[in-house]
Amino acid sequence: MILVHPSQRQLQIILWKDSYNGPIKTYELATVTYGTASAPFLAMRTLKQLAIDERKRYPAAATVLESDLYMDDVLSGSDDLETAKNLQRELIDILSSGKMSLHKWCNNTAELAVNGESYPFSNPEETKTLGVVWKSKTDCFCFKVASEEFGVTKRLVLSTIARVFDPLGILGPVVTKAKIFLQRLWLLNLKWDDPLPAKEADEWLQFSSALQNVNDIEVDRCILLPKPDLIEIHGFADASEAAYGAAVYCKSRSRSGQVSIKLTASKTRVSPIKRLTIPKLELCSTVLLAKLVTRVISALKLDITNTFLWSDSMIVLCWLQKEPCYLKTFVANRVSEIQKLTTVDQWRHVSSHDNPADLISRGVDPDRLSESSLWWSGPEFLTHDSYPKRDIPSSVIQNDFSNELKNSNCSD
Repeated sequence: MILVHPSQRQLQIILWKDSYNGPIKTYELATVTYGTASAPFLAMRTLKQLAIDERKRYPAAATVLESDLYMDDVLSGSDDLETAKNLQRELIDILSSGKMSLHKWCNNTAELAVNGESYPFSNPEETKTLGVVWKSKTDCFCFKVASEEFGVTKRLVLSTIARVFDPLGILGPVVTKAKIFLQRLWLLNLKWDDPLPAKEADEWLQFSSALQNVNDIEVDRCILLPKPDLIEIHGFADASEAAYGAAVYCKSRSRSGQVSIKLTASKTRVSPIKRLTIPKLELCSTVLLAKLVTRVISALKLDITNTFLWSDSMIVLCWLQKEPCYLKTFVANRVSEIQKLTTVDQWRHVSSHDNPADLISRGVDPDRLSESSLWWSGPEFLTHDSYPKRDIPSSVIQNDFSNELKNSNCSD
């Protein structure tokens, strides 16, 4: 429990009567009461303070409480068993010092089981972490999408999309296709509970039926080879008239030369109803990629060897090489944002055929996503030590590029 300072307890008053005619009693609540607006913050702030106070005695556990905690869930791990055991002991001890206890342990190795101190899960081999299903025995993430309800309306379409909980964007191309379909329904001016037209109803029933295939997809939780001597981040961006998005991959290479490339995260956006040109949509996708890569690198906390960012738009790559003051407002604002988050030399051109973000921008049927090696492992050239670096011919980009240039020069 978390005690409230005595001077503040008068702000948590309960009036109580033991009987209808009995006297009114006044009680002050001495502990943080869940259900109040401040309770989530106070719970987290208490744990942060505990980490600060006990850092000298429990350094590893203090770091975990500061960075690997979400409400009452601790999500962490280690590179080897002994370090993991030490971390587990420290977590138990640091929270015990604050009169708190950890329970419901779930791990991918029996050596970390806490006998007599853990309440069992209903299914210990399959649990949820932040809403994502984790199979501890195989150490992989999977998805659980419930079957479609009867009837086909815009409300049920939105409900089905919302049931696909995918914070990492692993199912990005599938979710994009569903969102594109929902946007079409908005353009038809349908009310929430109006039956869909026959064509759209048939299309949605086929999609929702195929959506059950994502329940068979399993994704490795670990994205790195053991003790890699090289770690690279590769981000891809793409756009179409319907949608745009970004996908990020982590490449690791072992000392023996083995290479692993794993999808790490993706973000998708449906293109606005007010149409933009393809180059401007491509620029929006690169903004999305720059933000996503920044977040991924910050979250991974790894020693990244190199970061490469890929786009199949030569026009956008040319814009990124210009000072924003030379460009018109829409392009200038986004180029400026990208340049703050990334460097020009990180950006390279990739063919549409080799761009996994192309799957996001166009969408993929649920029953086909599991077969796409491009989506799960990126383009084949990432397995090599060097990557293609294409020059941008001026004849290809001159017209669209020039249209976004200001007539006046940049001045200090």
